[in-house]
Amino acid sequence: MTDVFQKLRDSILTLEAAIGASGDVEHQVSARILRERTERIAREPVRVERALEALTCMAFQRCQHRYAVPLQALSDVGQLNAIAHVPGIPDLFLGVTARRGRVVSVVDVPRLFGTPTADAAHPRWLVMTSSAEVVCGVAADELHDIVDVDLQSTTKHMPTFPALIQRHTLGVLEDRTVILDIVSLLEDRVLRVEERVA
Repeated sequence: MTDVFQKLRDSILTLEAAIGASGDVEHQVSARILRERTERIAREPVRVERALEALTCMAFQRCQHRYAVPLQALSDVGQLNAIAHVPGIPDLFLGVTARRGRVVSVVDVPRLFGTPTADAAHPRWLVMTSSAEVVCGVAADELHDIVDVDLQSTTKHMPTFPALIQRHTLGVLEDRTVILDIVSLLEDRVLRVEERVA
């Protein structure tokens, strides 16, 4: 009988030792995991920065040519109403139109490139910008997608572009979409119509 109790006691002691040992292992594993997590959290985070030259633009089409303008530069986009021709203004302008109670001059971008648009269909859309100096818009036949453009991957401008366009082109995409700085373009003195006294 004594041998049975001794065997039982030995089994219990062995079981307790095993439980104690496994508890130490679990404690060691837990301590190691906590230490690794602490070190990982303490490391300086990897910075994923958006390229400084990234620009969100709205693309549009006029006379089979594609253009894009920075979204932040736009003040309004809508259907183009009737255009009234104004005698004496440069040929770069289609004329003026009414938009939300304002008289807005309308520039035809292909004409800035020297492309005649006299036979072109009446544009459907007005892409507007406004600043402290100017409220103006450009004519568009079709509106396209909003696109994110990495300006570092674009061509700056083509040498065949007129000087005015070269000054205000932010880049040219592979599909030949010309990205225009619409605000600086429409503020350019070349496009100013000044009153002349005879």
